[in-house]
Amino acid sequence: MVSRVFLAIMFLGLGAIPVLSLAAEEPAAGDSCMVVSAHPKATELGLSILRRGGNAVDAAVAASLTLGGCEPYSSGLGGGGFFVVFDPVSGDVKTLDARETAPMSAHHDMYLVDGKPDPHLSRDGPLASGVPGLLAGLWELHQFGGQLPWSELVLAAAEAVREIEVSPMLHRRIIQKSQYFNDAARRVFLPQGLVPEIGSSLIQSDLCSTLLSIAEFGPNAFYQGRIAEAMVKVAQSSKGSGLTLQDLASYAPSWRQAIHGHYRDLDIYSMAPPSSGGVHLLQMLHILESFDLKRAGFGSATSVHWMAESMKFAFADRSLFLGDSDFVAIPIAHLLSRARADSLRSLLDPERAYPESLIMGAPLQGLESSETTHLSIIDANGMAVAATFTINLTFGSCRMAAGTGILMNNEMDDFVAAPGTPNAFGLVGGEANSIAAGKRPLSSMTPTIVLQDTRVRMITGAPGGSKIITTTLQLIINVVDHGMDALQAVSAPRIHHQWFPPTLYFEEYGLSPDTRRILESKGHRLVERSPMCNAQVIVVDPESGIRQGASDPRGMGLASGY
Repeated sequence: MVSRVFLAIMFLGLGAIPVLSLAAEEPAAGDSCMVVSAHPKATELGLSILRRGGNAVDAAVAASLTLGGCEPYSSGLGGGGFFVVFDPVSGDVKTLDARETAPMSAHHDMYLVDGKPDPHLSRDGPLASGVPGLLAGLWELHQFGGQLPWSELVLAAAEAVREIEVSPMLHRRIIQKSQYFNDAARRVFLPQGLVPEIGSSLIQSDLCSTLLSIAEFGPNAFYQGRIAEAMVKVAQSSKGSGLTLQDLASYAPSWRQAIHGHYRDLDIYSMAPPSSGGVHLLQMLHILESFDLKRAGFGSATSVHWMAESMKFAFADRSLFLGDSDFVAIPIAHLLSRARADSLRSLLDPERAYPESLIMGAPLQGLESSETTHLSIIDANGMAVAATFTINLTFGSCRMAAGTGILMNNEMDDFVAAPGTPNAFGLVGGEANSIAAGKRPLSSMTPTIVLQDTRVRMITGAPGGSKIITTTLQLIINVVDHGMDALQAVSAPRIHHQWFPPTLYFEEYGLSPDTRRILESKGHRLVERSPMCNAQVIVVDPESGIRQGASDPRGMGLASGY
């Protein structure tokens, strides 16, 4: 088990880590409700909703909208996401896909210039935006299981985001992206033309007004009328391609069958395609289940080697097979089969790293963002929600719809502009994730609920692009195999391998020099990198029912319960 002293020392040199997070020595705990999110305001509002008599769905709606206002660089009404929901009455786990879709004007070669992909077209301009799905997803989620009135939840979020304090994280993100903002975004994030000081107040009156309209008129206020027209204006090219009013009016979220598998004595439920997270999380767990990770020990060369090898094979499969299952046939049953896991495991050598060049994947041609956000919630009755949502890169496309406070996503970059070409996260892909009208781009978001004997054992997820899947894997292993509590699990140093590039990444102070030498002798190419992801975790004790919550010390979130 990793000591708390070691974890504190590990992060001493990382300027992005708030001192208050380092000071936490125990996870938040309660025997009734728990909310964990990436921002204190969202956690506090979610818990307030539960105290008012709302359930986990109600808290998720209010907290999600609040996160979009408090972390505009990570999520918001202009983006989309995924929800995993456990209903303790029926015992069912349901998953809701509120991922963005490509506009109807989108086509296979839309980002090619002289036969080569132009990354600026899919990341910075008006054609970068898919049809936003988050609000439709929240409405659908509330219709499915909410208890409090919709208007009460949205009004509470509007009040929370009208005026926010500029955190060090928001301050840095504004500096990073200020040159890319359009005029509407500059007016909000650069008042008087200056980057707002840390601790100052940022007024978001347009976003508040948008939420007030949504509170009164529901999603129609967003997908039709003035707000929709403003989004179309900023997300349409001079040639008329891009987002249209019809695209917005026709958007619909989709309930998907959860990806389900077993690890040890646990049931793992996660998101189905167009998320790749659930499939590859289960793939890796199935490969690793035959190894005694507990005996090998956390952070040992043996356990790191096995995890890295499982990651390589999963990400190679991601590049080949994964996309929007409404458009392409995905061999999910085969990928999750024990026969597949046994076959891949048979290739692994305890003394040598399997060469990446020998693993079949999409054709290779040679930036990682920490954005996206996650929240985990459980209420007094055991209903649980894991939700991950995003606008993709920092501040999305950096284009705000005038008069609305809505930043538009740049999720179109998650498609493959040309098969074999990496996207902004360094991920390569094939035709399964190529662009098509109405198609949802592939995602790494991995909101996950773990059950033990039909009761919640864990609720987890994270931001971080391709690292989301491997982070979620390690969180589960930390709790299940290494016996960590919620805070230890979320704080422990992480590794990441995504097959291409052929590199095993590790966090600063995450591997001892001796461990590094052993891994290098096995053939791993090691690269140290900045902190990975910002996970939000709830762990439920199977005997006492106590809920432990922990927000990642790499971020500025909060876990709170009662």
